[in-house]
Amino acid sequence: MSYLIATHLCDRRRSLLSWGIPLGLWSAFIVAIFPSLEDTLSKLAKSYPPALKEAFGVAGLTNVEQYLQAEMLSLIVPLALGYLAVRAVASGLSGAAESGRLDVLLSAPVSRSNLAAASFAATAVELAAVLVVTIVFAALGSVVSGAGLEFASAVAGFANVWPLALLFAGLGVVATGFSLRTSVVTGSVAGVLVSMYVIDLIGRLDPGLSGVRYLSVFKYYGNAIEDGIEPLAFCGVTLAGVALAAIGAWLFDRRDISG
Repeated sequence: MSYLIATHLCDRRRSLLSWGIPLGLWSAFIVAIFPSLEDTLSKLAKSYPPALKEAFGVAGLTNVEQYLQAEMLSLIVPLALGYLAVRAVASGLSGAAESGRLDVLLSAPVSRSNLAAASFAATAVELAAVLVVTIVFAALGSVVSGAGLEFASAVAGFANVWPLALLFAGLGVVATGFSLRTSVVTGSVAGVLVSMYVIDLIGRLDPGLSGVRYLSVFKYYGNAIEDGIEPLAFCGVTLAGVALAAIGAWLFDRRDISG
């Protein structure tokens, strides 16, 4: 199992550069420009409708944490990490099947379910590594600009994305139980990701439709950079992702690899 995880991480080593650095630089830029925009943003936020503030976590934009939440953690980072999660799983399973690597891997004494579990575990490590890189860049942006970003708050905010992305990694494993085409796996789970975000957004914008938010995992995402991580939601979403991965591993173990 450890060898399979290491192999997957080696194959995906460029993701730290292609995902971590861009997200990190973007976060650093948002943090760095906050001091020059602070007064303007504070005045602008007062004119926003309450529903819009609730939907995007705008609050009053009176500190750099609120600005980072509004610009990065309310939309860009969750969607990017969710997509990265399913791409990582798809490359390790359906991508391996399309390239012929899966036949080589299965020629060794390893079960399909172990291969799926290793892909999921490696994706969890990959997501954490990308988030660490992003946090480091955001912190550097604060140091350079003097924005005063609280490191502990930033860690909580970005760490809270991890279980959310892990859930979509689990969905990706489930999808490979039905299809070994990377485009199908990626497209279907990415569609669920965007749909869940839109459903949650609708529920936030219209209080009368707040009940639809229960159909979306984003309801349990929260605003950890300001409020801290909610342990029950964090653990619950993580366990849901693991459970989905287990179901996907079972399906993958029983499917026709040639299909």
